[in-house]
Amino acid sequence: MTERTPSSSNDTGGIDRRDALKLVGGSTLAVALAGCTALIGDESDDSTEDADVPDEPIEAGLQTFTEGAPAVLGLQAQYGAETAVRRINDDGGVAGREIDLDVVNEGDEHIQNYRRFVDEGKDVTFGPISSGGHEAMVPEIEDRGVVNVATDGTVTTLYEESFPDATYSFRFQNHDVMEALAAVNQAVEVLGADSIDTYAGINPNYAFGQDEMALFSSGIEKLTGAEEVYSGFPELGADDMSAHVTEVNGTEPDVVFSSCWGGDATLLLEQAHANGMFDSTDLLVGPVLYGSANDLSADLVDGPIYSGSRNFYWDEPGTDRWTPAADLVSEVQSEYDVVPTAHFMSGYGAVTAWATAAEKAVDILGRWPEQDEIAAILEGHGFFTPAGYHTIGADHQGYSNAHFGELGWSDEYDAAILENVNVFAPEDVSPPPGTVSGDWIDTW
Repeated sequence: MTERTPSSSNDTGGIDRRDALKLVGGSTLAVALAGCTALIGDESDDSTEDADVPDEPIEAGLQTFTEGAPAVLGLQAQYGAETAVRRINDDGGVAGREIDLDVVNEGDEHIQNYRRFVDEGKDVTFGPISSGGHEAMVPEIEDRGVVNVATDGTVTTLYEESFPDATYSFRFQNHDVMEALAAVNQAVEVLGADSIDTYAGINPNYAFGQDEMALFSSGIEKLTGAEEVYSGFPELGADDMSAHVTEVNGTEPDVVFSSCWGGDATLLLEQAHANGMFDSTDLLVGPVLYGSANDLSADLVDGPIYSGSRNFYWDEPGTDRWTPAADLVSEVQSEYDVVPTAHFMSGYGAVTAWATAAEKAVDILGRWPEQDEIAAILEGHGFFTPAGYHTIGADHQGYSNAHFGELGWSDEYDAAILENVNVFAPEDVSPPPGTVSGDWIDTW
């Protein structure tokens, strides 16, 4: 790591302070910054030790689902955020400041939770899981001016169309177009484009499910010319999906697409098996089915079922070849008795994105940064986690590799696993900067 001499806040060569920070933040520096080195298992010199940094801990707030069916994913995000915080604090903190993390149930109180955090003086906030909640929060985040890094809330239109000029609102996890198109590519690889004539969908009835189905439909129709024969939208948290399974059985599509998650994903697989859906279709592809890995049983993963794992699958590359991931799996199993899923990485990565950006800002400025300065660094910020390398784009979207594989079972881990995992680079499943996803797919 290159040694840096802390500079003053005015040492920007006449360039606007925010623009100067953006230029540095847009570099591809390896950000094994002191205090965050444990996140990637690196050893580097501490170049921030002489900086003007407050003594008190960083106060951080995370909202995620900690109750009910969505907690299958939400607790993973909590475990991930807690693990990142624990590692940072064990390694000396962010520029010497430890992090205190306050976790609350997001429920449907997204704006109220954010307001509470800000009123309590939080330095940064993380979450939520919900796409609708994330979209509702953005105006409040921009008004209050405390940086929020969403763990998920992945609806594609959020930063492409609804809030293209956000300042303080960011997202770590890959957005919907990346996992919907990964599903399209996976289906084509398994069955072949010439063998896909029809498709159907069962997706949750809110922004996320509707967004994912629309993107999958656009992509699969472009690549295969397939026709949609059924599309159903059960309510989030529904207690019965058998009517949708019956509709699928009646149309016998080549491919079924489902973005059901959490307890909904488990219920869909239970009722699909009970009603013989896998005798009526050649393939089920689900971008987030694996998020329920610790909630599934061996009989539920049997069949032609492929799942995405967003920007992290713990065994890709294999833990025998990638020490940071191997160490993470061991630590998570010891601490929480689960295998980490992509939503674990949602929490881990959101904390890491902000922490490495804050420490980079201290490294540059020689003092603790203001909110707008951390926001400027986050635009174009690159950093590592045990999942690999990630960037936060100038458009405030998170960009990482997307993972998709065949659902299987591991007696060793007593949990679902993915086999024959494909890794899709961000540029293969998301549009060029400044391009709306739907417009990009239309050009195929």
